Amino acid sequence: MSAPLNQIDHLILLTGYSGAGKSSALKYLEDIGFHWVDNLPFHLIPQFVDHIISDGPGISRVAIGIHMRNKESLDKFHACYDGISKKAKRFEMVFFEADFAVLTTRYRETRRRHPMVRNHTVQEAITLEVANLEPIRAMADMVIDTSRMTIPSLKEHLNLVFQPDSGSDLMVFIRSFGFKFGSNTDADMVLDARFLPNPFYDPALRPYCGSDSQIIKFLEDDGEALAFLEHIKTLLNYLLPRYKLEKKRYFTVDIGCTGGRHRSVYMVESLTKMLRNDGHNVEMRHRDIDRESLRIAGEN
Repeated sequence: MSAPLNQIDHLILLTGYSGAGKSSALKYLEDIGFHWVDNLPFHLIPQFVDHIISDGPGISRVAIGIHMRNKESLDKFHACYDGISKKAKRFEMVFFEADFAVLTTRYRETRRRHPMVRNHTVQEAITLEVANLEPIRAMADMVIDTSRMTIPSLKEHLNLVFQPDSGSDLMVFIRSFGFKFGSNTDADMVLDARFLPNPFYDPALRPYCGSDSQIIKFLEDDGEALAFLEHIKTLLNYLLPRYKLEKKRYFTVDIGCTGGRHRSVYMVESLTKMLRNDGHNVEMRHRDIDRESLRIAGEN
């Protein structure tokens, strides 16, 4: 019988669109105990990890930023991916992305040069990079859309999923959002709550949000919201144990309504309580509740 393969505890590859937050993520991962290196040639990654293993138990968690600009680099990455993935007890590839308009604005505001500009405009370079990286995005274990994330919220997200005690169970993120502000691109499942009665059209209810008793009563009166919740709960109680068996570590459910303040907030908060009561590891997020609050306040 062959000797067991030496492995480090945790290896993360970070990649994605230029300007989407990969460098910020690497620096924060250092704060929570990862040794990190950026832009290491693909064929050197196995040797780099082997060197860390041979040095003894000092470094057990490693994050590596990888950059892919063209088809040649994609081919090189595919050729060594399997070897890299076997170097750790826990391995994952995380892909960072953001909306086209957000990426363009970030480059305009920072006046940084996009690495693929050459003979292209910034917009053309972003379009080209998005197309080139489509196969890598499909391979990722986790996609993080930073379009509407602040640095603190990105840090909080990374802290939740990559702390040492976070890898033993499936982490479920349930998020509310407003369709009028655009949907997220990194959700595993998107549900639409816009068929439910809308409290926005009642001036007395409009200032409240989906966690307030007035909105809860309004939505539960006709039974449709409660029935919707039961159907979602049944579906997720069926799916989540099966994802755990497949060693999936993250599952993101987005629930949207028009503005992201009333119906979707109610659904997310109610579903989170249900799933936690059933023993699932659930984190809740409200993406647009403050944005819609400001708009409503401006109308009054």
